[in-house]
Amino acid sequence: MATIELYVENSYIKECTANIVSIKEQFVVFNQTIFYPGGGGQPCDRGIIKQGDKTYNILTVKKIDGEIIHEFERPLQHINQTVEMQIDWSWRFQNMQYHTLLHVISGYLYQHYNALATSSQIEKEHARLELSFSPEIIQEIPFDQLEQSIRKLLAQPHNVYTKILSRDEAEQKEWTIKTVINLLPASLNEIRIVQINDIDEQACGGTHVNNTTEIKDFSIMKIQNKGPMKKRIKIQLLD
Repeated sequence: MATIELYVENSYIKECTANIVSIKEQFVVFNQTIFYPGGGGQPCDRGIIKQGDKTYNILTVKKIDGEIIHEFERPLQHINQTVEMQIDWSWRFQNMQYHTLLHVISGYLYQHYNALATSSQIEKEHARLELSFSPEIIQEIPFDQLEQSIRKLLAQPHNVYTKILSRDEAEQKEWTIKTVINLLPASLNEIRIVQINDIDEQACGGTHVNNTTEIKDFSIMKIQNKGPMKKRIKIQLLD
């Protein structure tokens, strides 16, 4: 039985109850979870579970062979007892803000300069985005004005939507989604799409805010060359 991934439909769920499906030492699979297992450059969630009067800290959450495995600091005591999950909301929400902002920046650069995001990574105190550009346009891009351009874009609210497409539908829309669908696992028959109004649309399994007004103020810390046609953009959310 596959674990129900509650964060896919609602990134704002902070608590839930769950039943244990399997235990192997301190590694546990539940029937449902609010904890994102990491992926797409977004780290896994943090938090705790409570079982009776015992509290267990989550060390990592990973998706392995389709199973979401929660690793705890010590083994749980009761396989048949329901647990209460509680997410570290400040960590989750910061990752939601970063992830949405990365989509906004990559969407803006794709629309205006046909840039393709090749990778991204969210760290504790910053995030980075790597993009490739065509040789005929990279010299014309005003990177020194990028932060101002993104701020102007975010001055207006933009809703963030998710939807599920069949693989066939996603492949037909590939020119707008900016994701190489063929690189996704062949077993994946349904593709989750994240859309930010008319700014961005791409396949993504991560968590995002509902509206861009929820993104904190930010700073583009550095733009580095990563090859003749690649740039790395480093961003930081500001308090």
